[in-house]
Amino acid sequence: MKKHLLLLSTAAFLGGLQPPQVIAAPDQATADISVQAESERLLSFLGEIYQQNLAVSPMLQSQQGEPGIHAEWDDISVDAKNADLAFLWQSLQKLHTDFDYDSLDADGQFNYRVLEEELKLRIERHGWRDNLYPLNQIVGLHVLIVGTLVNYHGIGSVEDAQAYINRVKTVATPIDQLIDQIKLRQDKGIYLPKHLIPRLIGGAEQSISGRPFDAESSMDNVVFSDFKRKIGLLDIPADHKATLISDAEAALKTDFGPAYRDLITALEEQKPLADDDYGVWNLPGGDKFYQFLIRQFTTTDMTPEEVHQLGLSEVDRIHGEMLKIMSKVGFKGTLNEFFTFLKEDKQFYFENTDEGRNGYLAAARDTLERMSQRMDEILPYRPPSNLVIKRFEEYREKSSPGAFYESGSADGKRPGTIYVNLYDMSGVSKVDMEALMFHEGIPGHHMQYSLINSLPEIPKIRTYEIWWSNTALTEGWALYAESYARELGFYKDPYSDFGRLAGELWRACRLVVDSGLHYKRWSREQAVDYLNENTSSPPEANYRAVDRYLAVPGQATAFKVGMNRIIEVREKARKMLGEKFDIREFHFAALRHGSISLKSMEESVMAWVRQKQAASAEK
Repeated sequence: MKKHLLLLSTAAFLGGLQPPQVIAAPDQATADISVQAESERLLSFLGEIYQQNLAVSPMLQSQQGEPGIHAEWDDISVDAKNADLAFLWQSLQKLHTDFDYDSLDADGQFNYRVLEEELKLRIERHGWRDNLYPLNQIVGLHVLIVGTLVNYHGIGSVEDAQAYINRVKTVATPIDQLIDQIKLRQDKGIYLPKHLIPRLIGGAEQSISGRPFDAESSMDNVVFSDFKRKIGLLDIPADHKATLISDAEAALKTDFGPAYRDLITALEEQKPLADDDYGVWNLPGGDKFYQFLIRQFTTTDMTPEEVHQLGLSEVDRIHGEMLKIMSKVGFKGTLNEFFTFLKEDKQFYFENTDEGRNGYLAAARDTLERMSQRMDEILPYRPPSNLVIKRFEEYREKSSPGAFYESGSADGKRPGTIYVNLYDMSGVSKVDMEALMFHEGIPGHHMQYSLINSLPEIPKIRTYEIWWSNTALTEGWALYAESYARELGFYKDPYSDFGRLAGELWRACRLVVDSGLHYKRWSREQAVDYLNENTSSPPEANYRAVDRYLAVPGQATAFKVGMNRIIEVREKARKMLGEKFDIREFHFAALRHGSISLKSMEESVMAWVRQKQAASAEK
């Protein structure tokens, strides 16, 4: 992808988003200065919270590309979690006592509301701490440890290399704390879902596969391979490189491997204790807990029943759209027979070889390059864009979703990355490829975070993703991006357009299945049967998906709820502005504040609408 530099200020492109310049009277000018100073003081407070988050999270420091030597891991002990809760309460109290809401300007009041909402949510989340599973196959600590080393721990000096080795040596500390979390819940009768445990064990085993853990393996372990590659780029004597590599190898065998094997043992011990694959309704206060999860992930007040009914109605609507495409391509048969045709016909798949995998990656890059050329129709300016697409690393490929986006660093040194699961090409359809790239790349996640990173006025605390926080806007935007690409003229192949609908159908089915498992007390088999009957996804993928929904209850509902709300707000703004509506400015208004709730997103858009109306009235 080409890099596009931001050459002019946001205001220069977005006159319609800026309040009109008015010369104030002396008293008004003094009041404005006071309001501005108070709002800047609130921004400083937000900065202090961000710095505290950095201070207690060496892993976040690495993720954010903070300068310095990062040689430690996050503390996830009970004491650390209690300290985090205390800090949240202190921050909320300080917000209420040290800042007068009425003394803030419009942006300051917006920041106040967003912070207050976020602090309250995190405090409430702590109250459900025991019900939250301590690890899962998507973002569990055992995965994050490897991901931090491989994706975020750069080695630009010998000191960086030694810090990397220290992290390898000390990995037992966070792993032991994770095991403590598992056993604390176990003592309270709270177990992981039954079929989740083998997937977690498999992921942990994959993290310690290859050399030096297995001397007979033909491949290096992913961490060992990463360390050697990064050391190879250092400008130091060969014997010094050899010493560092030897030290890393020893740390992997002596410290890293045993820590992961301890985790595997703890998971093995829970196997006979896990009753079944129950949803969270089976946990203490389960129904209230699930209602909280729906609110946390969707950032709405929808009830589980409303989520379920929305899913059912959306599934019916999308099936209707699919039937139209089926008729268009001249297929004779039922929708399920068309699903089978798409799953089995070889024309829709690359070969299950390295050549086939490279062919898929090349097609994906070409798709995003064509979309990049249309950026001027999506946003008022081109944010810096540095994107790579590659296959999932072996250690997490088997348990990973079809694709995943990892944002780059704000300074652009670490590019945004789309990881694609190419483990078995018989399950990677060409039909889905366009929608997948638009979701993860442009105009989806990559554009979203590239924009956020290009806006210095966004408080740092809202520039990085926490997987469970404000998911509805983050994932809702990416699903909206899939749909908006059609408005730009993509999906010219009807099969590709069917792939877009298949992606939307999958998210609609998630509403049904997630609420089915955790609210309506569906069994694992019921959930898999629903996906088998209503989607083109193969059974094994459906089992994997249902196990994900069991592991991370509520999260799957955020995508479709978020997309629908973004479209609702867009059409509301379009109706209010008429011919003054500019889709590029709408997109900017929806994203310009970073990671926020759907309610706050709508507030941002409505503020833009009022500014446009005021500017039009003055002409």
